[in-house]
Amino acid sequence: MLRGEKNRIELKGRINGLHDAGKTPSEIAHELGLKKDTVYLWLRRWNEERKLEDHKRTGRRRVTDANQDRMLKNAAGASPFSTSVALTQESGLPISARTVRRRLHEQGIHHRTPAVKEKFTERHREIRLQFARDHVAYDMDFLRRVVFSDEKTFSSTTHGRLHCWRENNTRYDRRHIYENAKSGHVTCNVWG
Repeated sequence: MLRGEKNRIELKGRINGLHDAGKTPSEIAHELGLKKDTVYLWLRRWNEERKLEDHKRTGRRRVTDANQDRMLKNAAGASPFSTSVALTQESGLPISARTVRRRLHEQGIHHRTPAVKEKFTERHREIRLQFARDHVAYDMDFLRRVVFSDEKTFSSTTHGRLHCWRENNTRYDRRHIYENAKSGHVTCNVWG
């Protein structure tokens, strides 16, 4: 229960308590700083329903249905590097980009930074996998002699910040990796 909701229920309880103590609705309104109509409303509602909670409000009707939500999820899965604006236009639905983001978030899909890796051919993948298999059984003495390092590449050209629509724990799924092909732009590697 929210704090504001709890305070409203306490206020309604005070209205009833003061009424039971013999105060008139006008006196209760004056003492609590409320309008008389509000006091009358809650006294009447207590007498009729015997509850202090607000009536459930229906809220605004959803703009999309379950099929449209599923369609948005499929569209984000088919083109994970697209923006919510592009998904909105692609859907053809009369909704905002914010609604698209909300519907995807409800389904556990978020716009996150993708893993960026060098573009490999299948042959490159096979060679790397074979290297890993050949060295998986090496003992700790070998690993103590290995120097682990990392590098960061800075580029003269950029495509802006990349984002990818994906579920949790799927960052390294192949379809969510942005493969960076070699090109003629200037790069600077910093190694440490």
